[in-house]
Formats: sequence, C-alpha cells, structure tokens
Amino acid sequence: MDREGRSCDGTEMAARRALVTGATGFIGSHLVPALLADGYQVRACGRRTRPATIPDEVDYRRVDLVDGGDLAAVVDGITHVFHLAGASSSRSSQEEMRRDNVEASEHLLDAVVAAGSVARVLIMSTTAVYGEEEELPSPVPEDVRPHPSRGYGKAKWEAEQAAWRAGDAGLPVVVVRPVSVHGPGAVKLVASAALDVALEHAMGLDRLVVHRQPVEQRLVHVDDLVGACLHLVAHPEAAGRAFNVASGVYPTSHEVAGILARCYGMEVVLDDDPDAGPSYDERAATRASLVAAGMDDSILLSQERLRFLRKTNRNNRISLEALASTGFRLGHADPGPAISADVEWYRRHRWLPDG
Repeated sequence: MDREGRSCDGTEMAARRALVTGATGFIGSHLVPALLADGYQVRACGRRTRPATIPDEVDYRRVDLVDGGDLAAVVDGITHVFHLAGASSSRSSQEEMRRDNVEASEHLLDAVVAAGSVARVLIMSTTAVYGEEEELPSPVPEDVRPHPSRGYGKAKWEAEQAAWRAGDAGLPVVVVRPVSVHGPGAVKLVASAALDVALEHAMGLDRLVVHRQPVEQRLVHVDDLVGACLHLVAHPEAAGRAFNVASGVYPTSHEVAGILARCYGMEVVLDDDPDAGPSYDERAATRASLVAAGMDDSILLSQERLRFLRKTNRNNRISLEALASTGFRLGHADPGPAISADVEWYRRHRWLPDG
C-alpha cells in the first residue's frame, strides 16, 4: 500500500472488491476470511447453496461457471478476481476435470474481460502442470515448457492457456502453482495419510509400517499459500507471470510418517514390502465403525494405504526464486509443528478419533 492509501496495483484500498470462485472449497475457506481481514469487500461464488461457513458479510452467489447463472452480474463491480474453482483427480473424471477447470475458466475470463473493471486476476493452478515423465531442470523454474502427464495437470495447463490468452488481451493475470497444500480443513493428501495412521491406531496397532524406500515430499501450508495470493495479487510486477509456491523444505516419507505416528504414540517401522500394513477393506471397516460412533467422514480414505507418502516425482523440487524476488516470505517451513497442528485440529473437530 502506498502513502495515498492505494494498493500496489493502483486501486484504492476502500474500493477493493474481490470475487472468489470456489469459495466453499478448502483453500477458499481460508482465503475469504483473509481477504475480509485485509479490507476487501468480498463476493464469493460456488455451485452449492450458501454454506454456514461463509461469513455473513460476504455476498454469496450460487452459480455454475460453465452453464449456469449470469456471470456478467457476478463480476459486476469487481476489482480483483481469485479464481480457485476447479476439479481435482481425487473425485472427478477426466471429462469433469476439463469442464470444471478449462471451460469454467474460459467462461469466467470472458466475463471478466467484458466487464472491464478488474485490476488483477489470480488463477490457482498447480505444479502438476510440470508432469513427471519428462525430466525437467531441477529445481523446476516457472518458465520451463511443462509436460503434464496426468489428467489433472493437463486440465490445469489448458486453464492456464486461457488465462494467458486473456492476458494477451490486456487482462492483468497472475498464475499461482502450489504443491500439495495442507492445513486445517484439508480432506486429502496429508489428511488422508493422517486418517490412515489414526485408523491403524484405532485397530490397536502401535507400529506404523512404512516402505523402506524413502520418497521425498513437497508441501505448502494453506496459510502460506493464502498469504502468497494476497501478496501477488497486489504486487506491481506480478502480472503476466506464474509463481511456484512451496515450503522449500522436502521431508521424506519416513519423516512425515514419523510426525503423524508421534501424534498417536506410534513407532515407525521400515519394511521391504511396499504394500505392508492393513488392507483397504480393513481400513474401510474401521473407518465405518468410527463414523458410526460419531467421527466426521470428511477426510478421503484412499484405496492405497498411505498413498500420498508413496507418490514419486522426478521433478519434485521446484524453484522459489520468482516468489522470493517479490519479497514474500514463508511462515511454515518446518513441517513438524504444522502437520502436528493439522492433526490436533482434526481431532478437535472429530475428523479423526481423539485417542
């Protein structure tokens, strides 16, 4: 903000009106209150009926970005757009991912360009656009030619192309590419691994069996991602650029498993068998009994035990030079306290068993 009360992109602080798509999702649930705290007026939209978690002061619109609702009315008067809406591979088919990531982005961006009032658009993408089949420079910079190898990465890469086309038409666009995001309210990835550990503890096991081969993990806390979004959407030199967002720390699967195991007083044991440990049917049965006893069922149970900790990627390390060059500093580089705090949140909210 300058001395005359303007943000870095030149808009008056009192006149900042943000639109958040995908506001009912995990990242949106953290971004919306952060925007309010930063002085934005907020309009949010999603395909669901207004959830109770949306603050009262938010103007919420129920709309389908692809084929429902008046998008001109949704973007009317908006100065900043945070486009988070999209579908991941966890719950969606390839057709749904293209619809909700590519077509939705194209329709929204068309409406934003037509409105002519938006000072900055931030598009939430993913480092999955880089893929893992083609070996890229390490750490991976944002200006490398991506080779997305999976459906989610391909859909997000197409959505980015829509954003860059809008940028070529004069719209100030920023693309953010986070790694795996964790934090209170997440329902997959680290959360699913935590659920597996909690289930095994509930089965009476005191040892967490993990494959002997360590797999490097890459994470970012949702608070750091939200902070980066607020920072970049106002930074004068961010428009027209993409930014990787990660903690910059790469714990192994053994280290993350150790953090989760300690939350339940368990010991990590290494095994040569990558499929060691309880089966899906055993874990699903235990989860069902816990849900019947009052545990929330929000966290996704993966078919593959500790699936998140087993995923390898030859392009795992990414460059953070672009983000650092804007002056942004991360606040959650140490995964131990952050992941432990996640588990405590899940226990308090009964998303995981407490003992």
